[in-house]
Amino acid sequence: MNVFNRLVIVVLVLALIVLTAIIVIEPGGVLGTTSLFSGWARDQIEIYRSGQYQYLFLGGRIVIGGIIVLLCLLILWLELRRPRKKTIAVQKLAGGEAQVSIDSISQRLAYNIDQLPDVIKVDPQITARSRGVDIVLLLETAPDIDVPMKTEEVLEVTREVVEERMGLTLGKVQVRIKHAPYPKE
Repeated sequence: MNVFNRLVIVVLVLALIVLTAIIVIEPGGVLGTTSLFSGWARDQIEIYRSGQYQYLFLGGRIVIGGIIVLLCLLILWLELRRPRKKTIAVQKLAGGEAQVSIDSISQRLAYNIDQLPDVIKVDPQITARSRGVDIVLLLETAPDIDVPMKTEEVLEVTREVVEERMGLTLGKVQVRIKHAPYPKE
């Protein structure tokens, strides 16, 4: 969104510079051209309003106006929504305050879970909530593992890392397992 904001501001400032220069150089010509164009536009609108295409003109105005309003509401929502938290406050501290980045949690979880046998790859996705940390673990494992046992093992390592070693509150944890393909014989 930051790039979009900068792009819009740059375009608006450039347009304002050009428009200001034109108005300063030839104010009478600009006003004359504006009044000529607005008169022509008013005449064309009256022709469409009273002609055989009045309902098509009305429908076109409604569709185009609706699209513009929806785009404006989308841009407004994107501007006003809260960005995701990039850090999480550590809960278990006496007399101090510490913040841990989501990337650090993800990196530490990936390292510790990857050490487990039969885990080929792990991709933790962390979401900071007011009550704690929600985690989705995307695991790629060996094809012949015992899924309930491996899930319990992964959940235990996750709880130990997040709650005991990092001092965070663990929320909901989801483990999504994808088996690696069997070796070809």
